Amino acid sequence: MQNRYVGDIGDYLKLAILRALSPKHRLGVAWWLFPDEDHNKDGRHIGCLQKPEQWRRFDPPLFDALAEIVASGQRNVRVLETANILPGAIFASEVIPAGRPVADRPHRRRQWLARVQSTVEEADVLFVDPDNGLEPAGYSLGSSNVGKSILLSELCKLAKPERGLVVYHHHTRRRGGHQSEIAHWAGRLRASGFAKVDALRARPYSPRTFFLLDAPIEVRRRGEQIASNWQGWITWYPDKALGGGASLNTLAPRREALVPAGVPTSASPAPDEPSIPTLPLAANNSNRRRTGATTQVGYVNRNGQEVISPTGKPGTDHGQYAYVLRCRTCGHEYAANGSDIWLRRCPAHDGVARGLAF
Repeated sequence: MQNRYVGDIGDYLKLAILRALSPKHRLGVAWWLFPDEDHNKDGRHIGCLQKPEQWRRFDPPLFDALAEIVASGQRNVRVLETANILPGAIFASEVIPAGRPVADRPHRRRQWLARVQSTVEEADVLFVDPDNGLEPAGYSLGSSNVGKSILLSELCKLAKPERGLVVYHHHTRRRGGHQSEIAHWAGRLRASGFAKVDALRARPYSPRTFFLLDAPIEVRRRGEQIASNWQGWITWYPDKALGGGASLNTLAPRREALVPAGVPTSASPAPDEPSIPTLPLAANNSNRRRTGATTQVGYVNRNGQEVISPTGKPGTDHGQYAYVLRCRTCGHEYAANGSDIWLRRCPAHDGVARGLAF
């Protein structure tokens, strides 16, 4: 997190998610605050605040509060903390020690982390907000951008029994696309000792994921509801879809509605992203084509939706094309974005969003 991000589209998404996840829990927020930079235009995506007809409906009180903060020119986390946006939350706001001398960084970082742990001790849901997210390859406490990421070992130190963690991760250009990146980190987080790993992927402007680690069951259910309420801008990936063994009776990966027309999307998502590699196959579909190529004719997803043909027409998701699907249960045919095929359910009988016209 940097102060300059306060009130931008990413901040709106993040705070709305936390407000929806945390009722009846003591929320802790470790800002992972990094000094403001000025080498790029990050933090300037505040145009959403001038488009209340498109964005305000998702969380009107939050939208209005952020609009007031930006208008005041006081864009910093201290203002967020005092604006009652996250009622009752505990905040760890100390700036990360990332300056010179380089040799002192690991020691100062450990001391700083210990203070963060002490500050948020009473939180039973803890949000961690590193600028770039989870540690990149070759990352160490001596790295030049040490303060912009979190080590998995540090994340484990913030975990404790009966505490759910939520950690921010900004997507990279990892080979295989964003869903592949989510699956990669789900595996690494699980290998680090977290029993349940769910994810909320948000995609206005720059795609980002919020990983829910060992979250209480009601928080996980709220995660699914968030995806439904945000009408396609946020997608829910439950633990079972990410290769875990834990599942919820009523949860299934789904996108409830199509993206409203005219709302900006990421500049560089991967076209027709492949399905999550570890997505389990249903036992009663043994004749399905077992492949990660979800846009291939003949592919059947876990919900019995079969790819019939490509349409050759652009879909509603940026960089995507539409494909014709047929429900194997009722025979209904409809179109869907290539990125949605792996999770689609039948709009004719399953109570989900209608498909695209074709």
